[in-house]
Amino acid sequence: MDELISSGQIPDWDHALGLYVLGRPDPDIGQIENSIVAEKRMGQLRIISVESLLSLAEMMTSFDIAHTDILGVLRPAGPRIDPLIDLMTGLVTQKESQDVVEKAPFGTSEPEEKQDILTGKAQEAEATTYWLTPVRSTEQETAEACVEKLVGKEHIYAFGEKTPGRKGIKPNDWICFYASGKGVVAHARVTSSPKKEPHSKVTNPERYPWTFSLDKARLYLSNPVVLDAAARNQLDAFKSRDPNNPWSWFVQATHPITKKDFGLLTRREAADD
Repeated sequence: MDELISSGQIPDWDHALGLYVLGRPDPDIGQIENSIVAEKRMGQLRIISVESLLSLAEMMTSFDIAHTDILGVLRPAGPRIDPLIDLMTGLVTQKESQDVVEKAPFGTSEPEEKQDILTGKAQEAEATTYWLTPVRSTEQETAEACVEKLVGKEHIYAFGEKTPGRKGIKPNDWICFYASGKGVVAHARVTSSPKKEPHSKVTNPERYPWTFSLDKARLYLSNPVVLDAAARNQLDAFKSRDPNNPWSWFVQATHPITKKDFGLLTRREAADD
């Protein structure tokens, strides 16, 4: 790095980041770490083992994690820790969702003998998935206003680069919208896969550029489905959980839910009509 700075390829140490990748445990690792601390280079030099680096690569492959999220782990932490919390929340939510879907394959709540019929890759690809996505109020508009405008009037919705499930949502899926702090306020059928086409009606389209279309939208903004303890007790997602315990993980990020849960959250006896 000193040579790169001397040759003018890097302006100075403030614009450099070095990563030691260690192949196997060694007593010298402690000496390297102590040296970095002593020289106050913690903002420019990092250490990672091959095993941990491969684990990060596996997380990026197995979960819907962006490359920028991985870089955020490798880079020195800044004053804000929100990005790290967002990463942790996304991982936990996806794991919880995976557990729920595994208990009810293909997003259904049908008996096991009926589920067994749905086999084969082609059938899996065609299976309807049911989604829950949180909508948060911003300084520009409330969550309800956002849903009314995009879902009710424009018949679209938009995801960001890091939105979990962006790569999995597809035509004929169903999605319900949870207004943070209020409840589920709308649902609709998905009619296209997300495309990176920012829409002018989306607030902060540069942050949420992945747009997909909807139909059969139903809004109940003034009468949301409230997720109180009684309601949570009926959901598949809470079968092995105390509904009185903290449950924010269920509405923190976009994720698949079972067909039964979708019906309960949208007050529908049949989740596919």
